[in-house]
Amino acid sequence: MASIRGIMFNNQFISELKAQRLNVLEQLKHIEAMLKLYGVNVSEEEMPSYSGIEALVHERPYKKDASNKEKIAGLLKLTNRFLSINEMTSLVMEFEPKSKVEEVKASLSSAKNILLKDGSIVKVQVGTNNSNTFYGSPSWIDEQGFPLPEHKYSEDAVQLKAKIVI
Repeated sequence: MASIRGIMFNNQFISELKAQRLNVLEQLKHIEAMLKLYGVNVSEEEMPSYSGIEALVHERPYKKDASNKEKIAGLLKLTNRFLSINEMTSLVMEFEPKSKVEEVKASLSSAKNILLKDGSIVKVQVGTNNSNTFYGSPSWIDEQGFPLPEHKYSEDAVQLKAKIVI
């Protein structure tokens, strides 16, 4: 019986160690990504292999000192999909947590309008709710003006408004 308990304890201990290892590796990925965003070059031997968003951050780093138009372009490239102003604001706040949300949103909205006017980006609206407007590259829409599946907005970002009955 003692040996079974020892095996169970070891399996639980090993499982906990594996979970901690994954957590540390995930934290390391974020630290490496943030260092890269701040222009710190990390040698390739030290660099863990990245996938998903982390890989995109390393390919196209977000630059805090970029213009708001460049930030929007960078966020769209980073996510590779249509984004709402609220999503863009949330992403900027992740990269620049000391910024004021209202100021970020206002400056992104202004830059978005300029990009729309010059045809650099297009908008797609879901339903009649203006808060369900998403922005992306003109190359991301089909002939009917719908987002291509690989660039479609996140369904989680679509805001549903309930009708208020009085």
